Amino acid sequence: MLHQLFINDQIPFRRNGLLQGLIISYVIFWVWMSIEPYNSFGWWLENLLIFAAGVTLLVTYRGFHFTNLSYLQIVLFLALHTFGAHYSYNTNPVDKLIHSLFEFPRDEYDRVVHFCYGLLIAYPIRELIIRLMKPSGSWAYYLTPALVLGSGAFYELIEMWTAFIVAPDIGTLFLGTQGDPWDAQHDMAVALYGSIIAMIVTAVVKVVTNKPVVVRQPVEQRRTEAH
Repeated sequence: MLHQLFINDQIPFRRNGLLQGLIISYVIFWVWMSIEPYNSFGWWLENLLIFAAGVTLLVTYRGFHFTNLSYLQIVLFLALHTFGAHYSYNTNPVDKLIHSLFEFPRDEYDRVVHFCYGLLIAYPIRELIIRLMKPSGSWAYYLTPALVLGSGAFYELIEMWTAFIVAPDIGTLFLGTQGDPWDAQHDMAVALYGSIIAMIVTAVVKVVTNKPVVVRQPVEQRRTEAH
């Protein structure tokens, strides 16, 4: 099953055991995390974007779907976010571990998740750029961090709008600023750093292996070449 992670050709969902396993594993984890969250209302608010992302990936799968490597990274990020949502990004056990090693003035798990957004979602974004925009040369490496930064900023705006409209009474809890006036900027910065690291690793792997990026060839193009 592991070899499916790096296959270029499209795999029908019914035969894509790795993707099926990822979905089942995440659903089980999500159900587990939904049991007695720190704040029930905050839990559902945090999951709105997860539902939106899931519906989008499901609806667009027939016309466009990522490689399994990208889906693996997407699921890992969603799992990190789900874990944080269970604790409302407060009193998180990961924070306890971090504070036992370093002396930070605030809880840092939300920073970890924002960093992992850049680190894990950069590769799927690059794959999307290559397949839809078909940039020449190394432009995909430069465009990816820009899109990560832009989407990160948009997420901060969504959080603000949601807090104002849906839950003004728990706005600071939902936003998780912890008294930091630069919280949004710091979140965007660490996401940018994560995406840059991801692109550096991708470039190094590409040079070392001397292979192109793992992307699927459109079905129509494969059929044309076959004939």
